[in-house]
Amino acid sequence: MGAVRPRRLGLRLAVGFLIIALLPLAGLAWFYLHTFERALTATVLQNMTSIADKKADQIDDYINERLADARSFASQAQVREALSALVAADRRANRAAIPNPSTIERTELAKLGERADYHDVLLIDEEGDVVFSLRGEADLGTNLVHGPFRDTELAAGFRQAMTFMHIDLTRFAPYRPSGNAVAAFVVAPILQGQHPIGALALQVNLDTLMPVVSDRTGLGTTGETVLAVQDGQAARYTIALERMPGAPFTNRVPLERTAEPMRLALAGSQGSGLVKDYGDIEVAAGWRYLPALGWGMVVKIDAAEAMAPLHAMQQATAWAFTLFVLASASAALVLGRRLVRDETTIAAQQARYRAMLGSMNDGVALYRPRPDGSEFVLIDINPAAQRIAGVAGRKEVLGLPSRIVFPGLEAAGIYAAFRRVHRHGGRETISPAVYDKGSARLWLESDVIRLEGGEILSVLKDITARRAADERIEHLAHHDGLTGLVNRHNLEILLQQELHSAHREGRRLAVLFIDLDRFKVINDTLGHHIGDLLLVEVARRLRRDVRENDIVARQGGDEFVVVLTAMERAEDAAPVAAKILSALGEPYTIDGERLHTSPSIGISIYPDDGLDADTLMKNADTAMYHAKEQGRNNVQHFTEALNLAAGERLTVERELRVAIEEGQLAVHYQPQFEADADPLGRPYAMEALVRWHHPGRGLLAAGHFIPIAEESGLIHAIGDWVLNEACRRFGQWKHAGIGPKRIAVNLSAHQLRNPALLETVAAVLQGCELHKDELEFEFTETVAMRDPARAVETLQALRGLGVTLAIDDFGTGHSSLAYLKRLPIQTLKLDREFVRDIETDENDAAISAATLALAHELGLRVVAEGIETEGQSRFLRAHGCDRLQGYFYGRPEPAEFWTARWTEGGSAEFKRTRNHSA
Repeated sequence: MGAVRPRRLGLRLAVGFLIIALLPLAGLAWFYLHTFERALTATVLQNMTSIADKKADQIDDYINERLADARSFASQAQVREALSALVAADRRANRAAIPNPSTIERTELAKLGERADYHDVLLIDEEGDVVFSLRGEADLGTNLVHGPFRDTELAAGFRQAMTFMHIDLTRFAPYRPSGNAVAAFVVAPILQGQHPIGALALQVNLDTLMPVVSDRTGLGTTGETVLAVQDGQAARYTIALERMPGAPFTNRVPLERTAEPMRLALAGSQGSGLVKDYGDIEVAAGWRYLPALGWGMVVKIDAAEAMAPLHAMQQATAWAFTLFVLASASAALVLGRRLVRDETTIAAQQARYRAMLGSMNDGVALYRPRPDGSEFVLIDINPAAQRIAGVAGRKEVLGLPSRIVFPGLEAAGIYAAFRRVHRHGGRETISPAVYDKGSARLWLESDVIRLEGGEILSVLKDITARRAADERIEHLAHHDGLTGLVNRHNLEILLQQELHSAHREGRRLAVLFIDLDRFKVINDTLGHHIGDLLLVEVARRLRRDVRENDIVARQGGDEFVVVLTAMERAEDAAPVAAKILSALGEPYTIDGERLHTSPSIGISIYPDDGLDADTLMKNADTAMYHAKEQGRNNVQHFTEALNLAAGERLTVERELRVAIEEGQLAVHYQPQFEADADPLGRPYAMEALVRWHHPGRGLLAAGHFIPIAEESGLIHAIGDWVLNEACRRFGQWKHAGIGPKRIAVNLSAHQLRNPALLETVAAVLQGCELHKDELEFEFTETVAMRDPARAVETLQALRGLGVTLAIDDFGTGHSSLAYLKRLPIQTLKLDREFVRDIETDENDAAISAATLALAHELGLRVVAEGIETEGQSRFLRAHGCDRLQGYFYGRPEPAEFWTARWTEGGSAEFKRTRNHSA
C-alpha cells in the first residue's frame, strides 16, 4: 500500500496541474476563436446587408425610372393627340384614318420603343380598348374590361389607373399576348384637362431587371440573389435559381417549406444572419422586402466560403493546444510527489459532529458567505433541514448556493437576515416566516447566527402544524362551519368593502338573496343529516356557477347570499340568476336518496336599489319573498323594469327549447346572382337563413332569438340543424338538376370555437354528397377577430375540407388588416349599411368602390347585400361587384317556393312576385 500511494498521489497532482494549467489556456483559446468568429461573422453579414441594400436601391431606381418615363410621356401633348386621333378613328369605324405606324413612330412613343427597357408601348382608350401597340401583339384591338385579357396584370393596372388616377407598376406575371413572357406594366392615365381620356402602358419584361439581379459583385463564387413573391400559402420564385431547376415563376414552394430568410422577407422583415437557404445549405444572407414589387429578396453566399478564414484558424489552434497538453502532462507527472495527510482525527470529529446534528429535531444548515455577502454556500446540513428543503441526499446539495437549496428564503425574509448578521455579527430571530416549498407552504421560526470563523448558522423550526390550527380557528370565526362559505358576520364586512370599490370605480353590484323551497319538509322527513348534506351540495353548486371574485355566503338555515361584483350593467345579473335557478333546481342524490328542491331568488342592484349593505340586503330579501309569492322557483328583481327584462329572456329561452324539440324552426333561402346573370334565372348561390314559426308571435327573424341562443348554449343545436337542413336541401336541388351552384350558411362565434365543428362539417359534406366549394360559411369580422390565431387555424382546416369562406358585414366590425389578410377567405360581403345610401351619399359610394377595388386586388370576390333598387344594382355592377343579393333580386323564401320557381311553370309567378317586391 505504501508503494501504491505515492504513484496514485503523483497521478492526482498531474491531473490537478493539467486542470489548473489547461483551463485558462482553453478559455483563452476559446475566447480568441469566439472573438474572431464574431468579428468575421459581423463583417460577412455587414457585407450581405450592404449588397442587399444596394440591390434594393437599384431595383427602386429601376422602378422609379419606369414610373418617371410613364409620367413624362403620358403628359405630353403629342401622346394625348395620338390617342385622341386613334379613338376618334375607332369610333368612326374608319381604320384608314388611324395614324399609320410611320406617323406614330415619329412621335415621342418611338423613343420608348427604341429603348431596350420596354418590350411594348400601348395606348388604351377610356373604355379599355387597346388602340395602339408598337409590337402589334394579340392584345391590340381587344378590350381590357370585357375582352379575352381582362384577367391580366395589364387589365388590373388599367382599372387602377382609371379609378384612382395614379401611376403604378403592376405585378410581374406571365403575359399571354407576349408568348407568356414574364412582364409587368407601368400604366399612367392620360388626361385631357382633369378628365381621363385613356392610358399609356409600358410593358417591362423581367429580363430587363436581370442585370441588377445577376450582378455577383461581392458574392464570391457561391453567391446568389434570390427573388420570390407570395402566392397564397406558397412562395413563387420569380427568377431562375442555381440550385433548383425551372424557369422564372415556375417554382412554387409552400410557405412552411420555404427557407427562413425568404419567409421573413415576404413577411415584410429585413435583416441578415447565418441561415439555411432553399437548398438546405447554410449560408450568410441578407434579406429585404421590395414593396414596389411585393417581392422578397435574399442575397446570400455559402457559409463555407464566407467563414473559410475561421476554419483555418480553428485548425491551427487545435494543433497548438494538443502539443501544449502533451508537454504539460509530462511535466505534471515528473513533479508528482508523495503527499501524506492524517485524516483519522478529522474523520472521528466529523462522525461525532454528524451524530449530533442528526439527532436534532430542528433543521440546521451551515453556510460559508462570499466575501461581499452576495451569496451563502451550503457546507453542511442535517436531516431535519433536508426535510424542510425537500432534498433526499445531503451530498446532492453541499456546495450549492442557499438560494438553490432553499429557494423560499428570499421571500421569507430569512435571506435578508443572513446579510445583516454577516455584516454586523450576533444573532437574529425571525418568527413567523412564510416559506413556499413548491406547491406547499411552511411556517418557520428561524435563528440566524454568525460563528467565529465567519460561517452563518441557520436553525429552522417547522411550526406549520401550530399555524394551521391557529388558521383553522380564525377560519371558523369568519366562515360557516357546515358549508365552508362566508358566514353572516364576514358577509357584512366583505359586502361593505365591495360597495366602496363599486363606488370608486363607478360600477354596479348585485345582491342575490336565495331561499330553498320546501327544505323544511326534507329536513323534517329525512333528518338533519340529509338536510346538512343537501346544504353542502347547494353551496358547491353556487361556488361552481359564479366567478372567483364574487362572494357566496350562507345567511343561516337554508338561506344563501351571492354578491356579484364589478358589473357593467344591471342586466348582467339576470343570466347569472337564471344559471343558479337552473343549477339548484337539478335533482340531488344524497345517501342514495333522490331529492328535489328549487330556489326562490330575490335581486337588488347597487346603486339603483340601495347605497349601503343593509338596504341592499333588505331589498333583496323583499324581492325573494315576492318570488315565493309568485309560486316559488323563480327570480324577482326589486326593480320592476329589470324584472320584466329578465322574465322576457327566460320566456324566450324556454320557448326556444320547445321550438327546437317540436320543429318550429325553418330555413328560408335568399338568392345571390352574378352581376351579369339574368335576375329571373337561377342564382349562383343561396344563403340559408333560420326563421322561427312562433305559435303566438308569428314568423320571427334570426335577430330576435339567435343572441339568446348563443348566450344559453342552444346555438350549437340550432347551428347543426340549419347546416344539415341547408345541405340536405341543396343536395336535393343538385340531384334534380335545378337550383344554385353553392349554398351559404352563417357561422357564429360559438360554433367557430366548438372543437367538434370540423367533424360535424365533414360528416354533413359526405352525407349530402357536396363537392368542393359547394358549401360556403359566412362569418363576421368580429367573430374572426375575437381570437385571430385560433380562428385562422380553424378556418384553414375548414378550407381544407373544401368549404368556401366569406367575411360577412365587411367594414362594420373592429378588424385588423394584419390578421384579415391571413384569413383563408375567398369572398367579402359588402354590408347593407354602405349599399343603402349608395345613390345619395358620396361617402358610401366611395367606400363601396374602394372596398371593391381592394378586394379584387387581394384576389377576393365581392357580394353586395341589401340591394333594393335598380340604381343600387347599376352602381355596383358598374364597379365590378361579383354577386348581388337583396330584396331587388328576391326575398328570403321557403325552399318549396324556390323549387316551384325553378321548375316548369314557376317563372311567371316568380316574376310577378319580384315586381311586386321591387
